[in-house]
Amino acid sequence: MENGIPEFDFRDLLSSRNDAQGVELGHEMPNRVVADRDQAEIVSPKIRRRDPQAVHLLKKVSLQSTCLCVIIPLFSLFKLILAPPASNPRMLVFMGVYMLLSQVSLVAGYHRFFTHSAYQCHLMVQAVFAIVGGSCGLGSILDFSSQHLAHHRHIDTERDPHACNVHGWLFAQWGHKLFRGNRKSARAVKECRATFESAAKAGSHKDNSQLVTSPSYALLKWQDDNYGEILILTIVLIPCLLSRFCNVSYFSSIFYMGFVRMSLVQQQWLLVGSLCHMKRFIFASQPFDDSRSAVNLPMGFFSNLATFGEASHNFHHEFPGDYRNSNNRYQWDPARWAILLLYSLGFVKKLHYASQEQVDKCLLQQQQKLVDEERSKLQWGVPLDKLPIMAPERFVELAMMEFIKNKRALVAIEGVVHDVTPFIYDHPGGVALVETSIGKDATQAFNGAVYLHSQAARNLLATMRIAVLGRGPMGIEPTIWEKHMLESNNFKSDSKGREIVRNKQQVTFTNKNHYAAGAA
Repeated sequence: MENGIPEFDFRDLLSSRNDAQGVELGHEMPNRVVADRDQAEIVSPKIRRRDPQAVHLLKKVSLQSTCLCVIIPLFSLFKLILAPPASNPRMLVFMGVYMLLSQVSLVAGYHRFFTHSAYQCHLMVQAVFAIVGGSCGLGSILDFSSQHLAHHRHIDTERDPHACNVHGWLFAQWGHKLFRGNRKSARAVKECRATFESAAKAGSHKDNSQLVTSPSYALLKWQDDNYGEILILTIVLIPCLLSRFCNVSYFSSIFYMGFVRMSLVQQQWLLVGSLCHMKRFIFASQPFDDSRSAVNLPMGFFSNLATFGEASHNFHHEFPGDYRNSNNRYQWDPARWAILLLYSLGFVKKLHYASQEQVDKCLLQQQQKLVDEERSKLQWGVPLDKLPIMAPERFVELAMMEFIKNKRALVAIEGVVHDVTPFIYDHPGGVALVETSIGKDATQAFNGAVYLHSQAARNLLATMRIAVLGRGPMGIEPTIWEKHMLESNNFKSDSKGREIVRNKQQVTFTNKNHYAAGAA
């Protein structure tokens, strides 16, 4: 308890974790103490034998994802190249409809509903999402969601199962499906799975009397236990049933509506995890936050067509709980339209979306960050609070002496002493005008009595500051103009004196990582 406020106890949410997993959060001791009835003896850890590199790689191969995401897509690609199919418009129609249902089930179901809880959904629609979405070959919902949550939580680190900028584009596209991740990413996925299951259990207990609810834990568990049967149903049995309406053989129907359809949908999704995390992708943009690798792909419609509306990935990582992939209502996003259709039919409720004000805040903060980076490259002069204090009498004496001995031109404007020697011969008003103001207060002349100087002139003058006029340790009270210049140079306030809250500078932001709870 801090400041009298009780702390949220996340252990209740994670109570489903077993004791073995809880041990992973601590540090391993070099020696384990084993309790015995009579005495405790210290048992030294066993020395592990390292396997050859080839054997080590083979042990890390994931048979299920390798078969579904690598072997079958390559087989389908080579067969299409070596034996192009004959024209069959009816089969193309059935395949297109089946593929669209699969894409919607994956993006709107697996991703936006089950993983990010962007809305509540009818149990019947959840079942359709679980079955048809399972036909994409990306694993069960529990597998998919735990990996995706780990990706959001540990983006751009070794704990990220995709880690495009750590392991490269090829790993993010296919490598993480061919090989299991390292121990760090595997542990991160396991922790996120435990959190996801605990949250689903808690939600199911609260909404057990509702039909339109948050993800059903019973459905998640059933789909995970029967994922192999779902694959056989959606890749083999359903295409065989549709073959009678398409006038094709069983094998052709399984190949095109099973293998080819599955490969296209899953590779389309894998493109999101690879291309959308390439910061150097040509013309890619990061309008909301550039501290991470997530980008919005260029070529609007075409990139969204290639990724089924998921090309605005920078928006998604900033607003992961949004049922949309962009705040642009005209962007190609079939999953969003499907969700809105279900909402109008009463199968979906409680749509979550970021308000336009929140979107505008992030846009403005990112633009301000870029402006600050450009401003930091420029010389704005020493801030007033960093300058030494000089008594007015000392200024007059020093100015006369320095001009006689060293030809230095010291002028006081707005209570600040400026050394204008570098500019004395470039002054548009002439050298004589500057020389007559040496050792004097030229505030009125500078601000309109002789000439009303521009903003550029004031910026140039600010780089010539050497001291402030004053008599005590606190100096003098700055004028209105100097207050404005001080605030502008510290980049902390806007033109009205209000504090500017920049990206990653909010009160709630901390660099300390808390690994006890999973990503949301």
